[in-house]
Amino acid sequence: MADCETLEGIEIGCDGNVGGIKKFYAALRSEVTFPLTLSSPGDEISTITMIGGATFQEFEFTKNTSTFQETEDTNQENGTAFTLQTITLKLNRREKTKRDKLLLLGKFKDLVVIITDNNNINWFFGEENGVNLKTKDGGAGTNKGDANGYTLTFIGEEPVEANTVTDAALAAVIYV
Repeated sequence: MADCETLEGIEIGCDGNVGGIKKFYAALRSEVTFPLTLSSPGDEISTITMIGGATFQEFEFTKNTSTFQETEDTNQENGTAFTLQTITLKLNRREKTKRDKLLLLGKFKDLVVIITDNNNINWFFGEENGVNLKTKDGGAGTNKGDANGYTLTFIGEEPVEANTVTDAALAAVIYV
């Protein structure tokens, strides 16, 4: 974490960069042991310990349809700051099996989510306060070419932006 008393510059870098997400994993926050283990010196999450053999479940979706956004909200007058985490996941095809799973997902208040973006970076959402399924929107559209499925919006309010997760830590906790 950066020193609060100094300002360090940011280099533009020359690595490729693309938007979008390619993997979405969710688990109940109550099934994860906190605090998480961080590596040094990078301070990324290197170990996630699950309770009772629980695992993160993958939600499959069509590429180029889902996103995440983090917005820092500060109020100088009140001396408050938090990061609003918004994850939008689009699932194609409405069907009873998905509906039933989504009904259960909406009942769980505190989730944690790991997202792998298209740069192959894993991000951990809901570390301090959890993530909640805020809205579930579903429909079949008007025309045959219109979307038929669900759009899920997850919201988290955290003290800082999402931390990164090593590939090894992710591999150890996902359901296969």
